[in-house]
Amino acid sequence: MRLAIAGIGVLLTVAAGLPVPQAPPQHGVALADLAWPDAEPWLTPSAVVVVPLGGGAVEQGAHMKLNSDERLARYLASRAQAASAVVVAPMLTYHAYPNYVDYPGSSSLSNTVARDLTVDAVRALARFGPRRFYVLNTSAATLGVLQAAANALADAGILLGYTDPGYWTMRHAVLKQARISVAHADEVATSMMLFVDPAAVDMTRATREYPAGRGVLTRQEGGRGVVSKSGTLGDATLATPQKGQILVDALVTGILDDIDKVRTAPLPAPKAATPPPPAPPPPVARPAVRELPRMSRRCGDDDDRAIRRVGDQFTYLWAQQDAIGLSQLFTSNGDIRHPDGTIERGRETIVANRARLFTNHDYRNSKHPVDLTDVRCIGSDTAIADGKWELRLQDDPQSTPGRGLGTVKTNSGWCTLIMMKIDDGWLIEAWRYTVNPPAGAPQPTLLSKPGYVGRGGVQPH
Repeated sequence: MRLAIAGIGVLLTVAAGLPVPQAPPQHGVALADLAWPDAEPWLTPSAVVVVPLGGGAVEQGAHMKLNSDERLARYLASRAQAASAVVVAPMLTYHAYPNYVDYPGSSSLSNTVARDLTVDAVRALARFGPRRFYVLNTSAATLGVLQAAANALADAGILLGYTDPGYWTMRHAVLKQARISVAHADEVATSMMLFVDPAAVDMTRATREYPAGRGVLTRQEGGRGVVSKSGTLGDATLATPQKGQILVDALVTGILDDIDKVRTAPLPAPKAATPPPPAPPPPVARPAVRELPRMSRRCGDDDDRAIRRVGDQFTYLWAQQDAIGLSQLFTSNGDIRHPDGTIERGRETIVANRARLFTNHDYRNSKHPVDLTDVRCIGSDTAIADGKWELRLQDDPQSTPGRGLGTVKTNSGWCTLIMMKIDDGWLIEAWRYTVNPPAGAPQPTLLSKPGYVGRGGVQPH
């Protein structure tokens, strides 16, 4: 989950002239089925509004319809509406699906437009009272954008949660396909569609593909990214309706659990609006002096928040082991230089190395929080962000017997990011970082001026 809540109006009946409270309804309502006077009683501050999100035109292999995500989202929304007193809003059928645009018919919005579409759809309904929203999401591809939308809405005191479908479906022993870091139109998706809408699946065209490469999907041999002729990543031939029912029921259970958790979650505190700057003093007559133009070193509030959120997005996407999402935080030619002098340059290299890293046992449940604490703009589209990072690997067995506790391997240090503003969003152009020395390591000798003895620059005499 990433958050939501439901509000129930109390219905009163009159018996013998006295109001008698009745149990709240155990089902929700779809806004599309109501006239506005009937919608008003549902749109209260205690209501949860469910916004289904399913791509109306996204490739799902050669064996499934382009609107398979939309069909699944409609089905899941109907199950949620039948089981919980939620308000189901109209569906979002366009969003950010950039990995699949090489296949005819597939459509995708940019991350910025998809984020703003989500935010505006929520704000439009929040004007009437609701403060708790839940995006019923069917694709892992949209998670990073939804997190960005949730962050933006939190500044206005609006809680936005969303489904992480992989969390609820990938833990079941019914799945037989080989482990794959990023799957698509595979055994999971095909099985669910066979259960939800079997007429939308042609199993005679189902394929098994475990292609090499990292990045976006492509049909072109030798192309950049993951080459898949059918658009499938995984083994769709293993799909069955029986598996689909198990997976769909698990997903519905997870969605209802998400909604229940958000039902009691505290609302985010809205951030106070930034006061306008004071009026400049009247100009003072001075002799004309030629001066070089200077750039303000302070970022605007919107840019400052957007840059800091890159650290939050990195933290989240790492926890999801989303190698593609992590690479998309960088510019197309962005790089990471490591303390040993090696460098990773370009999204393809970054996504390939992260995906390989996530197959390592120690990294499978690792956490990599990044906290950007200091942001300085050095131009209208360039900024420097400094902060701290940690890397928490898998737990090791306890070395001291007696307590049965685990000790966590943690690395940490400082990082500096060069940020570029591209299409109204901020991306990482360069990432540099230090690694704190292990406990017990000798400390460097500090000089009277900045620098370390024996570590470049100043050398001992």
